[in-house]
Amino acid sequence: MRRTLRPAAIGIAAALTVGLAAATAPAAAEDAAPLLHYAFDAAPTDGVTIDDLSGNGNHGALRQSGAAFADGVLSLPGGSATSSAAYVELPTDDLVGRKDLTVSMWASHRSGPGNLAAAFIGAPVASGSSYSSGYWLLNPSNPSGYVKSVVTNTVSASAPWGTEVGAGATGTPTAGVRTPAGMALYTTVIDGTNGRLTLYVNGEKAAEHAIARDVASFGSSLVAYLGRSTYRDPFFAGDIDDLAVYGEALDPAEAAALYSDGALDRAVASVDVPATAEADFALPTTAYGTSIAWSSDDPAIAISGGSATVVRPAPGAGDAAVTLTAVFTAGEQTRTATFAVTVPEDLTDAEKADGDLAAIEIANAADVRTNVSVPTTGAHGSAISWTVPEGAPVSLRDGAAEGTQTLVVERPAAGEEAVDVILTATARVGDATRTREIALAIQPLPSDTAGEEAYVWAFFTGEGDGAERVSLAASRGNDALRWNTLNDGQPLFTSTQGTQGLRDPFIIRSAEGDRFYMLATDLKVAGLAGGFDAAQRTGSLHMEVWESNDLVHWSEQRHVKVSSDFAGNTWAPEAYWDEELDTYVVYWASNLYDTTDPADRTAVTYNRMMYATTDDFVTFSEARPWVDVKRGAGRGTIDATIARVDGTYYRFLKDEASMTIRQERSTDLLATVSGTLPDGEGAADEWTLVKDQVATGLPNGEPGGTFTQGEGPSVFPANDGDVNGYEWYLFIDQPSYHAGPNYYIPFATDDIADGDAWQPVGATLRENLPQNADGGKPRHGTVLPVTREEYETVLEAFAPDLAVAEADAIAVTTPAGTAPALPGAHLTMADGSEQDVAVVWDAIDPAAYAQPGTFTVRGVAQDASRAPVEATVTVTAPLEVSASTRCVGGKATVVVKATNVGAKAVDVALSSSFGAKTLAALQPDASGSVAFPTRAAAIPAGVVTAAAGGAQIDAPYAAVTCG
Repeated sequence: MRRTLRPAAIGIAAALTVGLAAATAPAAAEDAAPLLHYAFDAAPTDGVTIDDLSGNGNHGALRQSGAAFADGVLSLPGGSATSSAAYVELPTDDLVGRKDLTVSMWASHRSGPGNLAAAFIGAPVASGSSYSSGYWLLNPSNPSGYVKSVVTNTVSASAPWGTEVGAGATGTPTAGVRTPAGMALYTTVIDGTNGRLTLYVNGEKAAEHAIARDVASFGSSLVAYLGRSTYRDPFFAGDIDDLAVYGEALDPAEAAALYSDGALDRAVASVDVPATAEADFALPTTAYGTSIAWSSDDPAIAISGGSATVVRPAPGAGDAAVTLTAVFTAGEQTRTATFAVTVPEDLTDAEKADGDLAAIEIANAADVRTNVSVPTTGAHGSAISWTVPEGAPVSLRDGAAEGTQTLVVERPAAGEEAVDVILTATARVGDATRTREIALAIQPLPSDTAGEEAYVWAFFTGEGDGAERVSLAASRGNDALRWNTLNDGQPLFTSTQGTQGLRDPFIIRSAEGDRFYMLATDLKVAGLAGGFDAAQRTGSLHMEVWESNDLVHWSEQRHVKVSSDFAGNTWAPEAYWDEELDTYVVYWASNLYDTTDPADRTAVTYNRMMYATTDDFVTFSEARPWVDVKRGAGRGTIDATIARVDGTYYRFLKDEASMTIRQERSTDLLATVSGTLPDGEGAADEWTLVKDQVATGLPNGEPGGTFTQGEGPSVFPANDGDVNGYEWYLFIDQPSYHAGPNYYIPFATDDIADGDAWQPVGATLRENLPQNADGGKPRHGTVLPVTREEYETVLEAFAPDLAVAEADAIAVTTPAGTAPALPGAHLTMADGSEQDVAVVWDAIDPAAYAQPGTFTVRGVAQDASRAPVEATVTVTAPLEVSASTRCVGGKATVVVKATNVGAKAVDVALSSSFGAKTLAALQPDASGSVAFPTRAAAIPAGVVTAAAGGAQIDAPYAAVTCG
């Protein structure tokens, strides 16, 4: 049944069919009726008109696009001031001249803290003016995260916001109450008669202020909206339920009654209890500001606070039919509702064992390339043991998490066949024992002959349209500062789980080299009520995981819980393979609290860097603090990234005290830091400071720009042959809220151990950044070195117009001694298109073309992928030379004949073991002969060398014996 506010007669109780009748409202409230009232029960039949239920004909008008109606709620999409985002225009004839007015509406916003309006009544912007001369405005979350309900108390043509009076006003942003979570009732009473402005949130007085102006003072012409104001602020994103506007100032009892009736309706309708329960479950103890008390009529479900403990009847005893009773209380009113729950009889021990075995899933069992986690405890309580065949390339060790073991896999050598292994899982419960065989196909190791020759970049772009999803880009060949946009600028990964937002993607290559894992933050800030503040108090405890063998075909998204219930967020996960530990270390940032109930967290604590270990990115150990240092109110450390050189780890992380990047070193990856951040002194196996505020003050590549603050550092090694000539890169995200251009700023060095050696290279990257179709550019992500084969696979999948399918053969002929003139390349792309491009050829040693013959020259095509190409060079001689022997007077003589096959006359210098001679100015197509007489009756075989035009040609002759 739809929950409904009935403001036509405030406080007149309606009987609740499922429980106790509500308390009777004060008599003074009985005659209050709204001037306009919208329930938003259904979308407008004409697409525009929103029916007024007050009977006064004050129908609203839905403007622009993107609104949705569901379950009696209007949902507005929000957007920039220049967007076509939907809003509602309200009629104002019955509002003009009103000194007393009450506006009451249920709302839940997704815009985050900022300057915007869920509701607005005010003077239109006069011709030649920039702002309304007077207004009332409701903003559920101002930039400080407080509820704002204000009137302009004097006229200011240039800055009316400076005259605001009321809760959360521009001049007093923290006056009043913080924005409540979820749907809340916001009731504003403008009592011009008595000069008071009162805000009620969920029926409770939140703030009261003296005012000198009211709606009547705004003039004889008014505009009124839901979802926007006359400012050029963003449109409101959120949900709005019943809106009622009264032409009088309701008193506290009436405001409380508005809330009590509406809250109880909504709270009862919001509760969802499982019809069947086999395991413990949670029960809400609050909803819409009401308290909920629970009781059970059967011991099969025992209730303590908000926890329902299920005790299933014994096997054969039959199912238990349990009635749960909920008493909802709002102020002095109560409602009662009952819920029927069936608790099935318990399983037999054999059924439990069978069920636990059936539930075992081994990711990639048919394609095993890394160690694998397996359970030792089942959900039904089975103890599970594992048997590995004798001689199989698999062994067992303790698992990363309690209740697991790790199958340590020894893969066949590269080029060998895959090995099939049959494991046996045995489950025991009581006297029952069951077994199950599970097949694994263990793949051979990859060949490690190919080095990295390009890069792939995973990133997100921010909070706007198309953002909070993951995109990929590919470098222009072996160049970390010049990039290609992929997939026509559209993101490739959209979350279907958790908050359905993705940020901070990180890709790691497996220790074996032929699998990739991508991790991402489960966070959607766009439209999040309370913004980053709420995200750290009530955010996700999960990270999102994908895996791939080729960076193109990815697994289904895994929504993995890695943080404890005492955490408020799980931000920017990264991972590192630690050889000594023989496992992956995953690290991220979390606020920690002393309560597991997010509703009890009134303010953020500070971010700690946490870590866990995993063998397969499926099962994770318990999270532990890694860096636990408070850096100010609500500030700690976030966004760590790791590199290792010669046994030393280098860690870069954001210090939220200064919003800058620290560089630290240690020989122990898991050394912990607590209390205070380390300085430059300490043992090698402790974390010590290399450089504070890395790169701060250096140019950021923007015209006249400077890198001041940043986050999301990503450190990665340069490939051999990277055209920029550096050893390491450090990309740091400089968002607009850190005075940056809202994308990554790069720095490079040849010495990662020297924190002062980072060089700015942002001007190059700025001109060569990938850019999404919506204009977004890379923010917090990962640059991953890849092989040429991996790189081309990515291009073929996501940019076939850039992927080279074939390069035409290049053949060049040059005379000996003349450097060949090498051409460009003709390329056929994977999408069938063709292009002619220049080529940067390798330098050629003159010795390669000094003699006739063939050789190969390598080059790099100057296409978007910097495709490697080759040219076959044939070196031709400028003359043909032959040598023979004969006997003259009983003595051996060597006779040499030279023919000029070139285009110009040449001098031919002939040398032999019997002297040197010259054929001067031998003309094209002419021949000349020279005899080298000897005094010997016999000579061995030898060679006469002819030199002409820079070329040398050897002419062999045979041995001869005379007489």
